[in-house]
Amino acid sequence: MNTNKTEYYEIMAGPNRDALFDACKYAHTDTARIPILFEVAITSALPSDNRNNTYIPMAISDISITSIEYEDNSGESFNLEGNCNADLDSLEESNVNYKPYRFQAYYNSKKRKGRITFKE
Repeated sequence: MNTNKTEYYEIMAGPNRDALFDACKYAHTDTARIPILFEVAITSALPSDNRNNTYIPMAISDISITSIEYEDNSGESFNLEGNCNADLDSLEESNVNYKPYRFQAYYNSKKRKGRITFKE
């Protein structure tokens, strides 16, 4: 029996649909870069759907979207894959240790929320 549990983090805010597709379109070019930023919570005080939620944001940078898949027929929900630099334990801004990761995410561009997992 496999008891491995994939750890995911909540995406609290992110880009719109057009920015996702533009970032994917230019992911492998040196002449144009579309900066993408996901605000990812390391930990939060309340459930992610609570408007008064307070959370500690993850240190994450250099996000590159390499794959976009429609998750349903809404046109707003996507399965994403890509690369980034992140510190999954960055509780202090002064002590950030970025590492390269591949990521997979479910993201709703209408709500600007989702879930993300990281692989070294």
